[in-house]
Amino acid sequence: MRRSYILAFIFAVVVVGWVASGQFGSDEEAQDQGAANASTTEASARAHDEPVSVRVRQRIAKEQTRNLVLRGRTEANRWVDIKAETKGRVTEVVAKEGARVARGDVIVKLAMEDRAEKLAEAEARVRQRQIEFDAAKSLRRKGFRAETKTAESAAQLEAAIAYVAQISIDIDHTEISAPFDGVIDTRNVELGDFVEPGDVIARVVDQDPYLVVGQVSELDVGRVRLGDIGVARLANGDTVEGRVRYIATVADASTRTFRVELEVPNRDRKLRGGVTADIRIPVESVQAHFLTPALLTLDDDGILGVRTVNGSAMVEFKPVSIFATQTDGVWVTGLPETVTIITVGQEFVRHGETVVPVTDDGEKTS
Repeated sequence: MRRSYILAFIFAVVVVGWVASGQFGSDEEAQDQGAANASTTEASARAHDEPVSVRVRQRIAKEQTRNLVLRGRTEANRWVDIKAETKGRVTEVVAKEGARVARGDVIVKLAMEDRAEKLAEAEARVRQRQIEFDAAKSLRRKGFRAETKTAESAAQLEAAIAYVAQISIDIDHTEISAPFDGVIDTRNVELGDFVEPGDVIARVVDQDPYLVVGQVSELDVGRVRLGDIGVARLANGDTVEGRVRYIATVADASTRTFRVELEVPNRDRKLRGGVTADIRIPVESVQAHFLTPALLTLDDDGILGVRTVNGSAMVEFKPVSIFATQTDGVWVTGLPETVTIITVGQEFVRHGETVVPVTDDGEKTS
């Protein structure tokens, strides 16, 4: 039995020794693993402290113009419906529709009827009244005629003269002429028609200069100035250039927009009224940079900008504003005239971080 105690004791010692040896081995492995992790962390930190290479490109600002775009139409500079000022039958049509006329050119003639005879009678009456008045004055000087009778003779003479003038004007109105240079757009009478005073005879349109008319919003009207140069693209693809000659002072009650007139030359008479047009009026010029949208980013506060590199190879975040957009990029403002922009790697660096800038041709910048 004593022998059994001895064997049990030896076995217990062996087990305790084995357990102790395993524990010590695990501690050493844990220490080795911790040291390895620390080395990796330290190596990672050292790698993080090394400057990151980024690809950059230098950009130079260019002058860009913001255009105010209006939807409009072409319109004649002026036109007038010529109306008859006396009655009569149309005896001659001088100008046809579409004909160009100069100021004073006859368009239509009316019948004289008995106007010539009335004029001759009136002129004879004037001569009679003149003789009567001269006699009255002579008798008055001799004291044989009352002053009232002399005044009556003078009044009759003036009335006769006025009647001659009235008939002469009526005769002039039998020839209906153009009030200014233009084209006969429409003619409302034909040979043999009888017209009364107020009847429309024809419409004359002034073709040079022409107008391109648009409506500008109440927010933008203050940016347009008289004399501004504008360009209008017509529906048929033609482009015309002119100056702003008129800006309405009162808005349209229904649209709250203001009428703007662009006066354009039309010496070749190609422009016609009522053609749709897009009007572009430059209202602002700035220095801007053209960028692809991929270069734009947001900072921690959600501000739009780009990351640049300064002369010390340090990253700087520059806020920008979009000035204009195109199909292949955007024009932005807010950057210096010359700036070095990070084109590749901007998402992996931050403001104030030192980097190794490499140009697009593969050379490092100083």
